[in-house]
Amino acid sequence: MTPLQAAPLPCLDSGNDCLRTLTEAAIERSPELQTLDERIALIDRRLQLAGQRIDQANARQWTGYLTTDPIAILQNIFGGGQVQQQRMAITDLEIRAADLEAARAELERQRAAKRSQLGEQVLTLVIAYETAGDRERAILAQLSNHDLLTRITEIDYRLGGSSTETYLTRIAQREQLEIQWNRYRLERETAKRQLLSLTGFSTPETPGGTTGVMGWNNCKFLWRSEARSKNCRYTLRKVLLFQLIFRNLLKAFECDK
Repeated sequence: MTPLQAAPLPCLDSGNDCLRTLTEAAIERSPELQTLDERIALIDRRLQLAGQRIDQANARQWTGYLTTDPIAILQNIFGGGQVQQQRMAITDLEIRAADLEAARAELERQRAAKRSQLGEQVLTLVIAYETAGDRERAILAQLSNHDLLTRITEIDYRLGGSSTETYLTRIAQREQLEIQWNRYRLERETAKRQLLSLTGFSTPETPGGTTGVMGWNNCKFLWRSEARSKNCRYTLRKVLLFQLIFRNLLKAFECDK
């Protein structure tokens, strides 16, 4: 692994510079491209050797005429002599060189196609990451507004203007928002993991802290992990239900009086 690939992820956005950096890292890491480069290098060496042999054969071709044997002279004139054999050998070498050139061109085409494919994969993953992040932030804004409305509903309930069903509806709505948030968060993290695997970069270290969805009281406006978020959600439900039951009992007790 090269120093570039071992470094933390330098960027993660759809800007041209970032896409170029990530694509170059993916190309450098691709085992398929490494294999193609090795095959192309091998063909280049064979082409170089074939060119040397052709040059040597052309340089020796005139020596076929240096003979005092009358039969050899006639064969060189009418065909079948050493001169014709040398020409056939040169032609054979040129045909083999042409085949190697064709094979090299095909490998070059495959390499270009793979590089283009990697660029498209990087772009797709980056866009998926940004799209999921935008949706995640939109859900967070809805959660913040929902928590505010829930607080207003609680105050209204204390003043006798809201019912138990209103509280339960708020809780159910919040759970649906958290489900959507978790789905977008998973999509974003999946795209990031795939991009890290494709480019070979590592996840940058982040300072310790709590992450998650905002809960109520200690959970409210505090990010935590998904499991902790569920605990906060269930705690919130229990607290609200207990408050509702307690208030209903107080109302019933006051009515009995």
